[in-house]
Amino acid sequence: MINDDTIFDIEKSMMDVYEAEKCMVNGLEKSGKLYLPIKTMVRNIPQDLRTRLEIKVNAPVKKLRSQVERLLGQRLKVFSAKKSTYIGKNLENAEIISDIVQDHPEISLKMVCQKVPVTKQQTIETINEMIQNGILIPRINDKLNIFLTLNKQPDEQTEGKDTPVDPQNVDEDLTSTFHEAYKTIGKGRNFIRIHRIREHLNWPGDQFDAVMKSLVQNYQVELHGGDPSSMSDDEIANSFKDENGQLFLTISWR
Repeated sequence: MINDDTIFDIEKSMMDVYEAEKCMVNGLEKSGKLYLPIKTMVRNIPQDLRTRLEIKVNAPVKKLRSQVERLLGQRLKVFSAKKSTYIGKNLENAEIISDIVQDHPEISLKMVCQKVPVTKQQTIETINEMIQNGILIPRINDKLNIFLTLNKQPDEQTEGKDTPVDPQNVDEDLTSTFHEAYKTIGKGRNFIRIHRIREHLNWPGDQFDAVMKSLVQNYQVELHGGDPSSMSDDEIANSFKDENGQLFLTISWR
């Protein structure tokens, strides 16, 4: 039986994780960039908070990455290039490339590869897919240099592909019912186990996940990871995985 002191310690630890991620998100937004080197991002976390979380900025990058990954919720993501590691907005490579090309029309392929925080091979593979799908238009000059531009009128064949879930498709009554379940189960706590809400509502899996995605996309909730070792297989299965397969165990209302 878990006592109140244990629950308090768990909630305090979760709050530290939440605050650490929030500090990194704020630092990234202030920089105006899509990503920053991992050590720069960690320095956005106050020293006393880093101490409680046992995170050392001067630790080897591999160890620092393992320490920081447990802090990342829905908004941030780790990127690994050949020689560097970054933390940035939780975007796919194609989204980053699109933003870069939109901000720098007629940008060279070489410059894009320098700006995207993944390996050159991953960048080239993504660019080739974007060209094949009509998202990017390549141009070659007389020196055989390749320049890229966004296609503002994509081919009809590309329309409708991989359309993200539209938050407006989720009924407001479902959102309201979800929120009531959150408050009922939470009893005033900030962090609630997702599996408890899922089990309480007993909705079809697709319906529950659609509402979760809607809440995240509308910035109404924060999702948090954590250590599932103390949870049963059913509790883990009834938590939530995003489209990238990342497991989230708890939810907090903004």
